[in-house]
Amino acid sequence: MLSNSLPLSIAANVLARATLESVLRSPSYNARGWKILDRWAFDCPEQLCKLEAGGEIILLGRLLEQQEVEHQVLSSIAGLELRSHGLAEYEVLALHEIRTEL
Repeated sequence: MLSNSLPLSIAANVLARATLESVLRSPSYNARGWKILDRWAFDCPEQLCKLEAGGEIILLGRLLEQQEVEHQVLSSIAGLELRSHGLAEYEVLALHEIRTEL
């Protein structure tokens, strides 16, 4: 569902424009980070708003950490093998006990 939407289209309904622009402009964030931010906006918009209210730096730091963790798991040999057997990204993350919500 989220994979067919434009980058940050869900997050755009939850976060301030300045926050979205920071994420899109920064070379630190990529499509995985955008996907995570949209997932958080869809799954727990209130928590995401609270995190943003605590400061853009806090939100962006948390996003960067999550992006790195998910990237490491999904690009690992084990993660790639599981994906080649038909598991979805969220299933691979769950098998590795990676928390995907805020």
